[in-house]
Amino acid sequence: MDFIAWVQQTEVHRWLGESPFWFPYPFIIALHAMGMGVVVGTNVAIDLRILGAARDIPLAPLARFFPVMWVGLGINATTGVGLMITHPELLLNWVMWIKFTCMALALVSLRLLRWKVFRNANLNEGPLPLLSQLLAGASILFWAGAITAGRMTAYIGS
Repeated sequence: MDFIAWVQQTEVHRWLGESPFWFPYPFIIALHAMGMGVVVGTNVAIDLRILGAARDIPLAPLARFFPVMWVGLGINATTGVGLMITHPELLLNWVMWIKFTCMALALVSLRLLRWKVFRNANLNEGPLPLLSQLLAGASILFWAGAITAGRMTAYIGS
């Protein structure tokens, strides 16, 4: 509670949450949505390819999108901090902690996919191992959970 009270007294909180200008909060939330589109959209596209969609697209070149996903994640982390400064009381919301947990699990599955799938020398030959497909499916579920929980913080658990 002391931390939340402290954040609410900062100039950044006042500027983001109480600014007479119309743009700070909408700008941050728009960037957050765009960053999420990059990291989650690209990750889910790769997951779907691992699960067998668009088999005519070679999987190996998709590894080039990992740096793009990390840029999207960086945008999301930065804007997420801005959003938390605007509403620090969300740290007390149990649904927010579900979001954080799902995000962490999604990022772990992303790292495991990179390690297990894209290090395979025979990547484009034959079906992928079941573990790779399970990781891809779990990744989609974790991102869906993170996004859903993030939206639900406005309605549940305050």
